[in-house]
Amino acid sequence: MHQCYYCEQLFDSKEELYEHVEVHSDIERNKEIMERKKEKSKDSSSK
Repeated sequence: MHQCYYCEQLFDSKEELYEHVEVHSDIERNKEIMERKKEKSKDSSSK
């Protein structure tokens, strides 16, 4: 058994785990991108 370190879900194979973890990494990446966009919009509106 393999466990996701983000949500602790269990998987039978490493392949399943890796596919699942990609979902989390995409979410994290999107959060970062949204944060950067927010920062940029704050900067441009303050000028």
